[in-house]
Amino acid sequence: MITLPRDDLKKQEILQKIAKRFNKNKEYSEPEVNEIVKGFDVDDYVLFRRELVNFNYLGKDTEKGIYWLKKSELSNEDLSKINKIQKKIAKYSEKEVS
Repeated sequence: MITLPRDDLKKQEILQKIAKRFNKNKEYSEPEVNEIVKGFDVDDYVLFRRELVNFNYLGKDTEKGIYWLKKSELSNEDLSKINKIQKKIAKYSEKEVS
């Protein structure tokens, strides 16, 4: 069973594998998205689905209840932004502990 890592950069490897199962120019219902995500034997398919949207792999229209593939992998620029944010969070966390 696959558990989503806490580290956002480590998440990307799993999320990209899942995103590659979606087809461009196709709309998916939430149950269809759930089935694709569940196919990876994940521990919390709702969390994985949410993270696919949060990291812009999937788009979501809440009113229509549809999803679509935005991108199957993040750019180096996207990954760099994630890395910078994680470093800021780590620094902030260290200050709070001190």
